[in-house]
Amino acid sequence: MTLARCLIFSAALLGACSPALNWRSVALDDVPLALMLPCKPDRAVRDVAWGTQQLSVSMVGCEADGATYTLAHAVVQPQDAAVVMGDWQKALYQQLQIPDAWQPLPGQVLVWPGTLELPQARQVQWQGKNAQGKTVYADARWFARTQGQQVRIYQAMVLAPGKPVAATALQSFVQGLQLR
Repeated sequence: MTLARCLIFSAALLGACSPALNWRSVALDDVPLALMLPCKPDRAVRDVAWGTQQLSVSMVGCEADGATYTLAHAVVQPQDAAVVMGDWQKALYQQLQIPDAWQPLPGQVLVWPGTLELPQARQVQWQGKNAQGKTVYADARWFARTQGQQVRIYQAMVLAPGKPVAATALQSFVQGLQLR
């Protein structure tokens, strides 16, 4: 199972559905990051074959008001961070059926205090299709941070069917990403 399929499948399974957005702070014990989610989060860890190595991808997320809010992360060797992050983006774009051959989507470089300056660290918004061919809107942010002798890469994403998630909900999610 590809990383993108694993993450989308996990995201679909995560979380209790809630018609209202009930924002709460979520602390991640093993990760120096806290986030805000609009619903009670579920957690999953999957080992994913990645080239010649296995990556343990951890995910926390939930579904609220029809949208899926997730944060996925994995630890890699410093020399692998840019390649893994780029491949992760490519796999997700392919999974969400972005038109044409994969090209990096225009996006803004994303560098927060304490994160690594990598060309693959970015924020993008796009419209694609899910496995059933229905329109989905995604807003994703990828960033990386040194953690000891390794690098932890992150993907924070909101995936909404039919129409983009409300700007206020997206803003709450993004502002709730707090590096510690």
